[in-house]
Amino acid sequence: MAKKSSCVEFVLDGRHFALPLENVKEIISRPEITPLPMASKHVRGIINLRGDVIPVVDLSVRLGGVDVNMDRSEILVLVIDGLIAGVMVDSASQVSELDTGNMKDLDSSANLDRSVVQGVLRHGDQLVIFLDAASILSVDREVINRISKGRADETGTAASEETMRIVTFELGGDVYGFPLEEVREILRYQEPVSVPDSPPFVEGVLQVRGAILPIVNLRQRLCRSGDIDPERAKILVADYDDFKIGFVADAIKEVLQVPLSEVSDPPAVVRGESGRQSVSAIVNHRDEIVTLLDKDGLIDRERLRSIASEDDGVRGRNGELSEVYETFVVFRVSGQPFGLPIKTIREINRVGNMSEVPGMPDFVEGVLDLRGDVIPAVSLRKRLNMGADGSISEDGRILVVEMAQGLLGLMVDDVTGVEEIPLSRISEPPLSMKEMGRARDFVSKVARVEGEGERMILILSPESILSAEEAVFAKESVASRKG
Repeated sequence: MAKKSSCVEFVLDGRHFALPLENVKEIISRPEITPLPMASKHVRGIINLRGDVIPVVDLSVRLGGVDVNMDRSEILVLVIDGLIAGVMVDSASQVSELDTGNMKDLDSSANLDRSVVQGVLRHGDQLVIFLDAASILSVDREVINRISKGRADETGTAASEETMRIVTFELGGDVYGFPLEEVREILRYQEPVSVPDSPPFVEGVLQVRGAILPIVNLRQRLCRSGDIDPERAKILVADYDDFKIGFVADAIKEVLQVPLSEVSDPPAVVRGESGRQSVSAIVNHRDEIVTLLDKDGLIDRERLRSIASEDDGVRGRNGELSEVYETFVVFRVSGQPFGLPIKTIREINRVGNMSEVPGMPDFVEGVLDLRGDVIPAVSLRKRLNMGADGSISEDGRILVVEMAQGLLGLMVDDVTGVEEIPLSRISEPPLSMKEMGRARDFVSKVARVEGEGERMILILSPESILSAEEAVFAKESVASRKG
């Protein structure tokens, strides 16, 4: 009995295949693919599909072919159980109605993974191999369920309880915040031009898009000791209706969405002699205290208005944050760019002399003495299975990162710089495929960076470089070394 099915036909290694049209979202020319270390051999890497980061599978290798690393011209974007992924093919030929009711079993001489093949049918003068889309990828149901549950929980929380969005930042080792709707934008720190007879906590002014922006040093305003680091410091621009003020913070932390139940009134002791209070609320979110600042209580509005430019004018207010950035140290391993959050890195050193420690995994090159601290040094090339190390070039560096288990040195090929990346261009990696392997442990985020074309940076999770057992072993070995 005839059973017509709408299908997409394509060519791969000289053979004709088909997939159900319902599983094919679109067909695209092959873009640049970012390799993903520690994934299965048929996972070529990830691509950016209009802001979505999706995995790409070499279908020939998945079907049992050798890993020839061919540059195939097209990618079928598939939707399988809610997961979006791409499969590389030589060319997509047509959309057609195939009689899937008359499929035959695949000949054993075809040398294809039979678990992916539903059968073979004739269409015109061609034999077409009909594939089961769901069998191409090993979808991790546990991960999908966890993601779905998380989304449901977020939706449930939003529906049952009002929330507040907060931009948090660091100041003297503590965490502070402003309500998101009060922050117009976040700027890189620039040294302001001093203004005579201004309050001591006013560093000066900056000219930003033709307007004069008074700059308040929050450390001085809140009587916090220490100096800012110009490389990490940021300026949060707050809106005061007819003018704006920039507040200097040590570093931007993140944007939080917290239930109002976690927000409480500040203690009376924070009210100053003038009657104004600089603290509007205290937030206890996930066992972290965030001090929410009152932008009106921080400054004398009339005094700072006189400093601001009169032609600042009246500008539209949409209550939205223009951009929030996260800062990463970017480095290369075997030519592939990676990143680590700058807040996890204590320092960057040249590769020096290291002492070997017997019994350590082969990716632990040894230990190094960091001003009295003996720390293990891990070769990321070996750890991520990205080829033999070979000789260490003069550009090689060791990133000393801080983890819960202690300090760890990561050996990289070179450090290319520091990137400030908008949060809007940072995505969760596609983790719902079992074929992602250990990449699901190591890669925590994917950042899309503009420049000469768009490239992707894989953001590593420092805590996953060593397993719990490896961390304990390394710690004990280093302790014995100290002894």
